[in-house]
Amino acid sequence: MVHESCKDGLGQSMATDALWIWRFRQCRKRRLIWQAPTEKDNRTWADDESLQRFGDSLIAVADVGNRRWMIVERDWHGWPDPPEWAFFAIENNNAVWAAADFDIWPDAWTRPNDVTETKNNA
Repeated sequence: MVHESCKDGLGQSMATDALWIWRFRQCRKRRLIWQAPTEKDNRTWADDESLQRFGDSLIAVADVGNRRWMIVERDWHGWPDPPEWAFFAIENNNAVWAAADFDIWPDAWTRPNDVTETKNNA
């Protein structure tokens, strides 16, 4: 649970924020085919007030090891607004393992709609 005085983030320290950014940089190098979120994924995300405020739509999920990776998209993005996407890696106990904003989709990641388009064009 996020403390009331930390409404602009998840309540992390600057050191934790730097660790999350470093972890995100490692995550974006990993080859990954993202999946479209299920109804259950969307409900889980919508019920989590601390994460939901970072984006408008949950667009991709992946299970990596014992973590659930999520990408949320923002309707309004680009300067002066935040980047288009937010990344979260959540532990099984719902603790945030990594979090970062980003504008450029990593080359190693395949978006859910790219997989669907490839199958439909085959």
